[in-house]
Amino acid sequence: MSKEIKDIRIVPESECCGCAACANACPVDAIRMEEGKEGFVFPKVDLNTCIQCGKCVKTCPVLEIDRPNRKEPDCRAAYGQDEIRRVSSSGAVFTLLAESVFQKDGVVYGVALNDAFEIEHRRITSMEELAALRRSKYVQSRVGLSYRQVKQDLKDGKTVLFSGTPCQNAGLRKYLGKTDTENLILVDIVCHGVPSQSVFNEYLKERFPKGDLKEFLFRTKDAGQNCMVCLATRKNGSREISDISEDAFEKGFHKSLFLRESCAQCHFAAPPRQGDFTIGDFWGLEKYNPDYKDPLGVSEVLLNNEKADRIWAEIKPKLKFDEPVPVDFAVKHNRYRAKTRIHPDRAKFFELRGQAPLSVVVDAVLENCSLEEVKKARKKAKIKGTIKKLTPAPVKQLAKKVLRKIR
Repeated sequence: MSKEIKDIRIVPESECCGCAACANACPVDAIRMEEGKEGFVFPKVDLNTCIQCGKCVKTCPVLEIDRPNRKEPDCRAAYGQDEIRRVSSSGAVFTLLAESVFQKDGVVYGVALNDAFEIEHRRITSMEELAALRRSKYVQSRVGLSYRQVKQDLKDGKTVLFSGTPCQNAGLRKYLGKTDTENLILVDIVCHGVPSQSVFNEYLKERFPKGDLKEFLFRTKDAGQNCMVCLATRKNGSREISDISEDAFEKGFHKSLFLRESCAQCHFAAPPRQGDFTIGDFWGLEKYNPDYKDPLGVSEVLLNNEKADRIWAEIKPKLKFDEPVPVDFAVKHNRYRAKTRIHPDRAKFFELRGQAPLSVVVDAVLENCSLEEVKKARKKAKIKGTIKKLTPAPVKQLAKKVLRKIR
């Protein structure tokens, strides 16, 4: 092997965003995306196959960052009809964009949760398949070879909508290079940062040890427009709602405890954005205008270029609500900055991970105590709860009377 490395190994793991552009670009398939020690995927180069052509390096979005769009995009607060919003995470703008693409006999790429509860990018060709791509998924998706499929679809003359994180949009842009992208619509989501599939698997195994989980929603509108409440449905039809106060994954995710290391300094979060559109929840909208707030959800939409302007004009008649909002206001209430606060004990979480159930590790790190202290506290609470449950109602009533007299 030459002393000078000409392949993707020159990118430090702390910088790699896991977008898989390098794996898609390799002409001899010498690169595979494999899990590292924290569960995040990184490119693994087969040196026996690699021809040191350097295409993976040229395709990496973090080595040479392109910023093709507006520094000050047009910002909209918008949402679609109520029936679509009820099955969407926010204002259903993604659904309307997808619908417009299907009307042109196009294809849509987005993120789905498969039968094994793995988060993956998926190609669909009809509105009937769109349900799987709706709603937020708080795990980094496996891109696979989707970029190659997108390129082939464009060569075949199809209109293509691709939705993903900003870094995945950047990876696709780099991969496509000089490919004609006039028929490509890029949508990047407002991203908090990404946990790994590995951590999510561990969470599911602990919470649903019998493997009886039927459906999992990372957020539900049963509690209003809220990103901190998840909903699980078991195979027997029972539904369980849990929130950040009790759910290990919700707590860890929103406290930035187990995000990918590169998310701490994202190259693609700040404008100019990577997508033609940026979509997310319009948090804090009531502070701008209380009349704009709606319990079924409002989308925050950035129109990042003229292509987005044209498409927005096409779907506007189908919107129930569409109002301009200063982009400076949106930036204050969502993540549009490169640097974000990763939990200071992130390293401790990954050090302790595997030594106890995930929920115990999360509580120990967030509460700054030992694993044993968390276990003892839980055992005590369980005993107390059992006693309370088994105590006959008449005894409880008598105890209340005695306590009142003592007071």
